[in-house]
Amino acid sequence: MAPTIRIAANADDQLKVMVVRGIVFVEEQQVDWAGEFDQYEAASIHVLGEEAGEPVATGRLRLLPDGWAKFERIAVRPRWRGRGLGRAMVIFLLEEAQRRGIGRFRLHAQTYLEDFYAGYGFRRQGEVFDECGIPHVLMTREDG
Repeated sequence: MAPTIRIAANADDQLKVMVVRGIVFVEEQQVDWAGEFDQYEAASIHVLGEEAGEPVATGRLRLLPDGWAKFERIAVRPRWRGRGLGRAMVIFLLEEAQRRGIGRFRLHAQTYLEDFYAGYGFRRQGEVFDECGIPHVLMTREDG
């Protein structure tokens, strides 16, 4: 069965999102729990990737007051990497933001993923900065 990606719709889905983030960011990348889960959780749109009910990927979409959409917490569990789930998650987030009338996007990319996001039209803005002990760059994309 192929993985599906959809908006997290209920408490069970939210739990699955947090499981993926806990595995990837807290356990694998050693991000502090307090740094991973923040004040934006309730106001964000959470996206869940599943395969046969198993949570395998996630992303978070924040609609900012300045008219931008910010993509955050994009993660794929290790066992499911290399199967296009990261690509599918970025496309889903772009389409969801566009469906809501937004054409300006930004994200904080871990530096090793800069080329990946560039493949979706994102361009680096500025210098490398530290976020939760991991080097990141600001990347933006503006459509139309």
